Amino acid sequence: MLLMDAIRNVLEVISKYCNEYLQNLDRRPDDWIALSNLVDHQGRINEETRDKVVMSLYNITHETIISTYTSAQPGIGGFSIVQPPLYIDLHIVALANFIERSYADGLSAISRVISYFQQNPVFNHAKAPELDPAIDKLQLEFTSLGPVDVNYVMGMLGAKYLPSVFYKIRLIPFASPAMQARTYPARGQDTNGGVDDDRLGGT
Repeated sequence: MLLMDAIRNVLEVISKYCNEYLQNLDRRPDDWIALSNLVDHQGRINEETRDKVVMSLYNITHETIISTYTSAQPGIGGFSIVQPPLYIDLHIVALANFIERSYADGLSAISRVISYFQQNPVFNHAKAPELDPAIDKLQLEFTSLGPVDVNYVMGMLGAKYLPSVFYKIRLIPFASPAMQARTYPARGQDTNGGVDDDRLGGT
C-alpha cells in the first residue's frame, strides 16, 4: 500500500496520545501539545502555540536497514517487478513554549513529555488504531544533540532557545504496488517454485 499522508498520520497520532497523557495529569481547557510551526514565514510568533508544548518536524532522513525484501512478487503466470520500499525516519522536537511567569509550567510539561515517550517508545495498531494500516509499528528514540546542533535547529525554527527534547521516529515505509516490469518462470516451473503440469506427462 502506498502511504499518501504517512508523515501527517504519524505526527498527528503521536501528538494526540502525548496530549492525552498530559491532560490526564493536569486537565486544562485547551491542548497541551500543538503540532505546528513556532513562527510563520515572516518570523512572527504563532499565538496559538503560546503556553503549549510545540511539536515540530525538523528533518527527514533515509533509514538504511537490512531487508530480505525481493522485488519479484508472484503474479498470474509470472512475477511482477516492483520498486523496493523506502523507509524514512522523522526527526521531531518538542519545545516548551512557556515564557515569563509560565516558564516553570513549561519545565513540568517537557518533563511529562519525556516521561510519556520513555513509557511508550513503540506505537503499534493495538496501542494506536489510527495508525495507517501500512505502518506495522513506530519506534521512538531519544536523540541527544549538542549545544551547537540545538542552536542550529532553533535557528531553523525561528526561535531563541526553549527547553526542548528531540526524538527520532523510525521505520516509516513508503511502498508502491506499481509494477515496473514482468518476468516469467523458466518452463517447467510454476510461480510457486513447483513443476509445471505440462512436464508431468499426465494423461
